[in-house]
This record gives sequence, structure tokens and C-alpha cells, in this order.
Amino acid sequence: MSSEGNVGRINAGELANEGPWSLLRVYRREVLAACFMLLCTAGLTLSLPTVLGKTVEALIGPDPAGDVPTLAIWMIGIAIVGACTRIASRVWLFNAARNAEYDLRSIVFRHLLTLDSNFYREHSTGDVMSRLTNDVQTVRALWGPGLLNIVNTSFLVTVALVLMLRVDPVLTAWALLPYPSMVLLGMGFGRRIYKSSRAVQAQLGTLSSSIQEDLTGIAIIKSYNLEENRARNFEASSTLLLDHNMALTKVRGQLVPTLGAVAALGTVVMLFIGGRRVIEGHITLGQLIEFNAYLAALVWPTLAMGWMISLLQRGRASWERLAVVLSTVPKITDGDGPALDPDTTRGDVEIRNLHLSLGETEVLSGVSLRLEPGTTTAIVGRTGSGKSSLISTLPRLNEVADGSVFLDGRDINSLPLESLRSLIGFAPQEAFLFSTSIGDNIRFGVDRRPLPPKDEEGYTTAIEEAAKYAGLTRDLAALPDGLDTVVGERGITLSGGQRQRVALARALATQPKVLVLDDSLSSVDAETEREILSHLGELMKDRTSIILSHRLAAVRRADQIAVLEDGKLVELGQHDELLKRGGVYAEIYDTQVKEGVLLD
Repeated sequence: MSSEGNVGRINAGELANEGPWSLLRVYRREVLAACFMLLCTAGLTLSLPTVLGKTVEALIGPDPAGDVPTLAIWMIGIAIVGACTRIASRVWLFNAARNAEYDLRSIVFRHLLTLDSNFYREHSTGDVMSRLTNDVQTVRALWGPGLLNIVNTSFLVTVALVLMLRVDPVLTAWALLPYPSMVLLGMGFGRRIYKSSRAVQAQLGTLSSSIQEDLTGIAIIKSYNLEENRARNFEASSTLLLDHNMALTKVRGQLVPTLGAVAALGTVVMLFIGGRRVIEGHITLGQLIEFNAYLAALVWPTLAMGWMISLLQRGRASWERLAVVLSTVPKITDGDGPALDPDTTRGDVEIRNLHLSLGETEVLSGVSLRLEPGTTTAIVGRTGSGKSSLISTLPRLNEVADGSVFLDGRDINSLPLESLRSLIGFAPQEAFLFSTSIGDNIRFGVDRRPLPPKDEEGYTTAIEEAAKYAGLTRDLAALPDGLDTVVGERGITLSGGQRQRVALARALATQPKVLVLDDSLSSVDAETEREILSHLGELMKDRTSIILSHRLAAVRRADQIAVLEDGKLVELGQHDELLKRGGVYAEIYDTQVKEGVLLD
């Protein structure tokens, strides 16, 4: 049974500090049962040499017919019971490992959703995907086969040594003489495997990122005739991954034969010394065969030690990569104040002396602005003036100091993120669509709003209304399945303007108190843009609207226009007023007139 209900309550940072084994605590009953079955299996395996030795003694004794059949039945029974306990141990342990893998992947993904943009600027998508898939699978191998061999090997070696000492301490000392060198060899190989595993996992992340970027930008690659160039880059990156994998394979390939040779040397020593001990009468032939069976029982644990070292080191390397993600603390967290009531929130936005830095660069400096409820504010400025950075602070996509941004008189840093973001509809310039239908893309954000169930007419009506206000009515009529038309990955089957309008409809469907359009109509023609903005004026008359646009035709009817320059608010007023001032706004206006941009 999975711990799905507990996944959301597990602290990612504590999990990173506690280590990979802590997740198995949830399945301790299954793990303990599996370990008990492993001990039973090992005990039954080590009981066979004793029965085998007695069988040999019976065969060379005066009455072999009396004891041998009974001993043979015992051997068959031990083999059958041992097979059952072996199967049970693996079923319980591997099931626990699979469930823990599910939990770990869920915990990592949930934590990734909490991290802010700084983390994703530092880690590529492909690298994050590699950690979420390949590294999690490697850790699962540590929990399953890794733990199995740790328990099995430890018990087998300990009990076998005791039984070997019981047969003949002198022969045991000679037989185990080569084994200390195995410990040193295992430590040396372990360090090399760890280093190689880190290199493999890192390069796998790099390759995954390269593939993800190339497939996402396949249209750009084709338009610039870069297929051969990107193929060579892929081959180079893939070759480097192959080299790292070959280096790891060579180390792992040397490990098992080396340890096997040492184990074989112990067997040779045992046969030579053991034969002499039989001749000299210190032990019987049956005891020698029993001793040899114990030593043979150590061969697989000896060989498995190499594999176990490999699993441990690869699991350690993968866990350290996952721990980097789990230990990353999101800078943007829930405020400790009460949530705003959506029914009474007016959409009154106030920005007070706002400063914002991204890295070492200050992108906003002392911006103060008031957005009255039910009004439309346009934010304009040249490229790089800080427009998008300014509006990113409203839903706290970028963090700001306390006392900088307020919604209905409440500092947004004191609000729960869910409450704050549910009140803001955000339509970005780069419209991202999911690989599903247009309707599902529009519905994406409405689960947080009180809409009728999907199978009721009111739900569809709400989605259709959002599509109408976004100017999608004619497009939906021309598409084969209307709202049910599947748009393909990232909306590739739609035009740029259609993607932007679907994203706008998604924002409108949430019935926001504050609507933010971040140049979200830049890919539509001027006439369609004016039509959409006209409809939005009707829809948003009781809500606050913020429009960013490079085309001044889209903003000149706004209640107020804020002009940014180098991260500072340099002008504020209405269209005609700003033109008379002859400042930055007038310069942008004159430039667009000279470039033939229609401003009727």
C-alpha cells in the first residue's frame, strides 16, 4: 500500500538530511517481514551443508540404506521451503521499494512545484527531468536489490563463519586468508564507481536537456537548416555519455572478476589444506565436504559484494543529486495572514517605493503606483524598461520586500499564495498550452474557482464565455472539434495569435479580480486586438485591469498610462496628457507613427 496520503506532509528538507533509507520507514512492516524471510532463506541455505555432510558420512558408513533416504527427503524439503521464503522476501521487499520510489518521485515533484524562478534559471529542464526519473530509479535499486544483498550477505557471511569455525578453526583461518584483500579492493573500486556514476548522471542530465530543447525548438532548427549541426551536437553529447558509461562499465566489469578470483584463491587454499587435515585425521571427509559447502555458500555473497558496492555508490551519487533539489528552500512562501474573501475583494492595487533585483541587477527602482478598482492601467516603456518585472511582483512570481505591494490594503507578502494568485488572472506574452484540447487548456485554472461540475451545462457555458471574450468564437467555429480540438504539444497546431487568445481565455475563466495582460495580444492583428480589448472593457468594468503592450493603440484609452524607463516610473497620466508633455511616451508614439503603426 502506498503512502500517498502522507506524501504531501513529508518535509523535503528533512528528507534530504535524513538520507534515502528514511522513506522505507513507511513500509517498515513489509521490509521487516522481507528481512525475516531473507534470514530464514539464508538459514535454510546454510543448513544444507550440514545435511550434505551427514549424507556423505552415511554413504561411507556401515548402513547407508538406513539414513540416506531420510537425509535426501530433508534436503528436498529444505530446498522447497527455501524457495518459498526466497520468493516471499523478494515480493515484500521489492514491492516496498517500488512504493517508496513512487513516494520519492511524488515528493520531489511536489517540491519542484514550490520552487521559484531562481531555481529554474540555474537548472535546465532536462537536468531536472533526469533527476526525477533516472536518479529516482537508481535510488529504488538501492532500496530493493541493494538492501536485499546487504541483509543477505551480512547474515550469510556471519553464520557461515561461525559454522566453519565449528568444523575446523585452523582450516577456516587458511581459507579466509585472501579475504582481507577483498575489503581493500572493494573500497578502491567503490570510490571509482562513485566518481564514474556522478559523471554519468550529470552527463545524462545534460543530454536530456539538449534533447528537450531541440525537440521544443524543432521549427527553429528546420527554418535555419540546422538539422545537421544539431545532430552533430547530439552525437558529441551522446558520445561523451557513452565514454562515461564505458568508464563505469569497465570499473564494474573489473570488480566482480577480481573479487571472484580472490574467492577462488580461498577455495584452492581450502582444498589443499583441507585435504591434508583429512589425511592427518583432524577432520573427516564428510566435514571437509560440509566445510567446502559453507565456503561455496560464501561465493555468491562475495561476488554480490561487488554488485552491492556498485549499487550503493550509484545510489549514493543519485541521492546526492536529488538532495540538492529537496534541500533547496523556496524563497517565496505562504504569508501568515488570513486569506482574502473573493466575494468582497475589490482589486485595489497599490505599489509603494518598489525595488526589485534579479541576481546582481536592479531592474526596478523606487516605483510607486496606485491602481483603482475597476480601472484599466497601461504600463509601457522601451524593451528592458522593467514592465514584465513589475507585474511579476503582483502574483509574487518574483519576491519583493514587505510593504511594497498591496492588494485591498493587505501586504501581498502576508497573504497565502493560493488566495493571492486565485484573485489574479495572468495572460503572458509567451502563451504556454498543454498537449490537450482547447477546452481543457481554458479550464486549466478554473478548478480553484467555484464553477458548476464539468457534466453540467453551466460549466461549459462559463468556458464558452471566456473563449468569446478572448476573441476565439470565429476560430472555434473553423476548427474541426471546436473546444474539443486537441492542440498538440505546446499548442503547435495553433497560430501564435490563437495560442495567445486561448491563454487569455484561460485567465478570464478564473473570473479574476485583477487581470494582467503581459503583451498577450502581440501576435494578433490590430483590429482583433481592439475588438478583444473592447469586449474586455465590458467584462472587467468591476475589476482591475493591467495591460502591457508595445503598441500604443492598445493602451491609449486606458484610465492611466504608466511609463517606465530603466526600471523607474518616469511618467504617469492619460494618452493626450502624456503626448503634450513630450517625454518618453511621446517619443515612443512618434517612433510608431514613423514606422507606420496604425493609431486610429
